[in-house]
Amino acid sequence: MSKLTWALGAIVALLAIIDTLCWGYCTREVGSPQLSLSFFFELVFNKWFIAASIAGFVATLVNYAILKEMGVLVGRFFLSLNTIAMILTCTFVLGERPTTTEWLGIALILMGVLLLGRR
Repeated sequence: MSKLTWALGAIVALLAIIDTLCWGYCTREVGSPQLSLSFFFELVFNKWFIAASIAGFVATLVNYAILKEMGVLVGRFFLSLNTIAMILTCTFVLGERPTTTEWLGIALILMGVLLLGRR
């Protein structure tokens, strides 16, 4: 795996962290979803929703570069590091608590990425 690929992966992980934080703050500000026009406008014009949408869009563009470089199978697995970034952000910043299964998932993802990164 090239240094560029690892750098792009780090950028995607950072964008995933930003996206997670923005969604966390958005859901706290806007509240429970409702099937109404007022809720729709409150959500769409919320600063956290806009920031999360931008971070998600930019991450998608960078994801494309990674998938093009590594291929879809290995690239998608490499991009699963985003899941770890999101869980850790939720844990340490938003105060949520991962389950034992989620911690096991993190360990499995890390082992898989390390194994694939050695080829």
